[in-house]
Order: sequence, then structure tokens, then C-alpha cells
Amino acid sequence: MMKAAAISGVKQIQIVDVPMPVIGPRDVLLKIKSAGLCTWEQRIYTGQAKSDYPLVGGHENAGEIAAIGELVTNVKVGDRVTMGSSSCGTCRACLRGQDKGCAEHFLNFSLKGGFYGPGGFAEYKIHRSDGVFPVGNAPWDQAALAEPLSCAIHAARLLDARLGDTAVVFGAGTMGLLNLMVLKKSGLRVAVVDVNEARLAKATSLGADLVLQAGPDIRDRVKAAFLGGVDFSIAAYGSEEVNQDALDVLNTRGKICLFASAHPVTPFAIDPNLMHNRETSAVGVVSADRRDHAVATDLIATGQIDLSPIVDATFPLIEAAAAFERATSSPSYRVMLHP
Repeated sequence: MMKAAAISGVKQIQIVDVPMPVIGPRDVLLKIKSAGLCTWEQRIYTGQAKSDYPLVGGHENAGEIAAIGELVTNVKVGDRVTMGSSSCGTCRACLRGQDKGCAEHFLNFSLKGGFYGPGGFAEYKIHRSDGVFPVGNAPWDQAALAEPLSCAIHAARLLDARLGDTAVVFGAGTMGLLNLMVLKKSGLRVAVVDVNEARLAKATSLGADLVLQAGPDIRDRVKAAFLGGVDFSIAAYGSEEVNQDALDVLNTRGKICLFASAHPVTPFAIDPNLMHNRETSAVGVVSADRRDHAVATDLIATGQIDLSPIVDATFPLIEAAAAFERATSSPSYRVMLHP
């Protein structure tokens, strides 16, 4: 048996004993070193999002390989790795380089003993070997953030963001800041919008060219700062108002990225003639392809990106309840568990 932190109900965390996972021929067994509390798990904890209980979350992970299956050749025992998605490699989505659409993208979501979830809030985790990526000697907490970083890389790739383009990121939480960092790495001029002055200061420290406090005139201020509009707008906070603002500030042929999920869900209006005449478009982003996770891991492993400013606090696994409270009670960045 091993220890795991399970969400057993709204604002309820239990440290439970769960069976040690059994390794398959294509699997690796990972000793978890760090796990990030994603917004998805936070929303399940607060009741904003629905889920089966008990849930053992944890999909932002880094760890050391403790054992490998008999068919595994890409990694070895002792390797330090991050954990991304898997793919079958043979379906239509995989063959088109779009493995986010593969049926095997989310594997290992059901645990033994009646528990549901990806299982990273535990001492050990089984993961398919094609979904692990060596991260060298990078700090464990930064390595665990390869998964959310890969989502921002995925967004930039789907937007086709290039050197010299312009963008505005709505929301300066963890994911908004990761989008900022990736867009700056890609050579864009980037503004960040948020209601919180401290978060805007953090965005400035991470390279934002301009920060703007949200308000009724935010569309006019963005347009004034970017000579009429931006090439890309990233809605890293899910709300109807943010989505409308992000849509309105686009240049001709601009793209809005619906990055954040909304709770509750409120549809927003798109004027089809306006989109038709201005040739604008919308891109939805959730998770990432394996290629994006590989890039994220390489950036972390080689020190090309420093994610330490994103780490807000760390807790041992046994203090998971305090970690969730910290992550959800006040504005924070990534709170990490150390099994």
C-alpha cells in the first residue's frame, strides 16, 4: 500500500492508503517528487467543478523512475522525468500530429480501490513510458510544471504566434503568466490585464511589455496601446466579459484563444458578419500534444526558462488539506505537494 491525498467531498481532503500500482509491459513506475495543484483539482475541491469522489488528483508531476516494464527502452530506472500525455501512435489523430485527439491521451485515470483520477497526489504513480520525458537535474518543482507550461506552448503553436506579433493576456494567474512567458520567448510584444495590482507587478517582473488594470474602458486602452488592436488575445480567465473584451481588441485576422474554462459556463456573442469581414478566428486550447510537452521539458531541463517565480508554496503530502486551503483561499500561484 501507499499514501495518497484524496478529495473526498467539497473542501474535504483525506490521506488514504491505496494499493501500489501494478506495472505493465509498456509502463514505468514513478516515485513522485513534486505535484502541482492545478486549477482543475482546486475547482473540484471547492465544488465549482463536478467529479466522482474520492478523487486522487495530480497530473502536474515530476518524479524518479523506480521500475520499468519489460518492453520499455526509452528510459531507465533512476531517470528524472516529467509526465505528459500518451498516444497510440496509429490512430488518425496521431498520424496527423494531433495526438491530443487520441483515445489514449488520458490514460491511467482510474485507480484501484474505488478511486478516480490521474493519481499524482500519491507516493507512486504508473505512467505509460511514451508519456515520460527526461528532465536532467532541473529542480523538482519546476520540472512538475512542464505539464501546464506545455499547455501554453500548445496555445502559442495553435495560434501560430511569431516574432514581431502582438498579444494581450487576460488574467495574471499561473496560466496567464505561463502564456506570457511563452509568448515573450516567441518574440511577441505582450500586455497583461488583471484586476489585482500584485499580480500585474508579477507579470511585469516576468517580462510583460505593458500591464493594464481591468476596467470598463479596457478595450479602448488595449487598442490605444497597440495601434488599434492585437494579433492574439488569450482569455486565461473564463468569463463572458473577458471573452467579449478579448474578442473586441483583435486586429484584422486576429485570433482569440479560449484558454480558460468558465465556471459557471456563460456563452458569449460572436457577430458572424464582423468575424467574416475582419477574418478573425477563435481557437480553443486544453491540454497539449506530446510534442508540446517535450518542448516544455527541454526548456526546463536546459535552464532556458525559469519557473521558480510560479511556485507559491510547498507542502508535504500529509498536509494536503493545508495545501488546498492555501491554493484556494487567496490569490496564489502554484502550490506544490511533495510526496
